[in-house]
Amino acid sequence: MQQFAVVLQETRKWFQSFRLYGILAPIELHLLFGALGVQFLYDLLISILPYSSNHVLSFIFHTIPLLVIAQYAFWVGAWLTLVSSNVKYLPYALWINAFIILFPFGFGGLISALVYALLGYVLFKYSASSYANINRHPGEGSI
Repeated sequence: MQQFAVVLQETRKWFQSFRLYGILAPIELHLLFGALGVQFLYDLLISILPYSSNHVLSFIFHTIPLLVIAQYAFWVGAWLTLVSSNVKYLPYALWINAFIILFPFGFGGLISALVYALLGYVLFKYSASSYANINRHPGEGSI
C-alpha cells in the first residue's frame, strides 16, 4: 500500500502540471457520480419505457452523445478522485458502476462488473489503511 500511495502522490504532481486540473479538481465528485447517474438513468429509461420511445432515447443518448460524455466524465472523475483526498468515495463509485453494468440484471457484462467490484474492494482496503492519509496535501483536512 505504501508504494501505491507514492504512485498516487507522483500522479497528483503530474496532474497538477496541467492547467485543466485546477478547473476540474473542484468538481471531481460531481463528474464521477453525475456520470453514474446519467448511465443509470439511461438503463432505467430503456427498461421501463415502451419500445416506441426507444427512438427518442436513442436520439438523446446516442445522437447527442450524452452516454459517451457520461462515460468519459466517469473516467475523468475517477482519476481526479483517485489522486485527491476524496479517494474514500471512489470504491463506492466503482461498485455502483458494477451494478449499472449488470442492470437490468443480465449477465452480459459480468466480467467487467467483477473487475469493477474487485477494484472497488482493493481501493476500499487502501482508503481504510493508514497510507491513504499520506496522499493528502498539507492543509487538507481529514474530512
